[in-house]
Amino acid sequence: MIQPLESGTPAIVKATIPALEAHGVTITKTMYASLMRDPAIAAMFNQTDQANGRQPHALAAAVLAYARHIEHPEKLEAALNLIVERHVAVIVKPEQYPVVGAALLGAIKTVLGEAATPAIMHAWGDAYRFLADVLIAREARVYAERSALPGGWRDWRTFRVERRVQESDTVTSFWLVPVDSKPVMLHKPGQFLTFRLDRDGIDTRRSYSISSAPDERGYRISVKRDPQGLVSRWFHDRLNVGDVLDVTPPAGDFTLASIGAAPAILVSAGIGITPFLSMLLAARTAGERRALHLVHGDHDLRTMPFETALSELAATESTAKIDLFGSEGQGEASSMTCHKGRVSAEWVFQQTGPETHVFVCGPRGFQRDMIGGLTRLGLNRERIHHEFFGSDEGVS
Repeated sequence: MIQPLESGTPAIVKATIPALEAHGVTITKTMYASLMRDPAIAAMFNQTDQANGRQPHALAAAVLAYARHIEHPEKLEAALNLIVERHVAVIVKPEQYPVVGAALLGAIKTVLGEAATPAIMHAWGDAYRFLADVLIAREARVYAERSALPGGWRDWRTFRVERRVQESDTVTSFWLVPVDSKPVMLHKPGQFLTFRLDRDGIDTRRSYSISSAPDERGYRISVKRDPQGLVSRWFHDRLNVGDVLDVTPPAGDFTLASIGAAPAILVSAGIGITPFLSMLLAARTAGERRALHLVHGDHDLRTMPFETALSELAATESTAKIDLFGSEGQGEASSMTCHKGRVSAEWVFQQTGPETHVFVCGPRGFQRDMIGGLTRLGLNRERIHHEFFGSDEGVS
């Protein structure tokens, strides 16, 4: 049973909000500097995001949000669900929470100095303990549920590369089947797989969206080669048919299941199309009648990946409407509508109806502009869903 917060904790934690606003990123950078000394914990984090500051900034924002809503945790439900999915994907263990907590509290004390009074340190210790207990309980439930599903498993399972398919000059798909030849759990379209890689003796973990329809035989991921991406280059240059990978069960809540039967516009750019391809393939297989509209932007429509698959989907009655935007080329598929230029938030907003949900996936700048633009135009933020990704920065 989770013990509630002590009565005085919320007020003291909320009183530290100005300090978190001023020093939050410094606190999280200090915390991560301590945590990265533990190889088992360091392996769970993307070192690119550590180096460029994205992860410390993201955690600082999360800590600040927790402080602001500590009396109303229901407002953090979506964020908690996302954290749980990410933790389960990389196999976070209960015994690692005290290590993280000690690093966080130590960083608060180091950065705030004398301002971090015993009362403040006690309150934040209690606040962290409560949050950790909530996450541990939720993660235990998810681990149990997924391992109990047909074809499900817990922790790592070994998969073999059955096939490699060159989708474009920069995108390669890898078809993966379990070495034990047993069925796998059917993923929810939009979910991702997490891989444990040994790169020159360094334990590294990365996640990639599943780009195939649910299939109990295996999964497909599609990886874009990033010239600066250590892991994406490893997949392209060194991962061949017959090689094996350690994989955790499908994870993530970026799925159409979250919106019931409501219509959806799927807006992507570049390799951000991968989770949407899974959604469209699954909809065709199931004969789903939901109104789906894919809006995808790519640099050159003549060389974009998956054009044949998208053309077939667009030609399938009632599967989806597909609009493509490109700065070069017009494509050859008559079943899809091609536009010159970049997709804009204004254009997408014009396609929405009163019940439409918009899913966005692509580079961070693209997502920022699209989500910000749709919000300014008046689309309810609760009807906008997004999945951050990057070829070497987490889910892609």
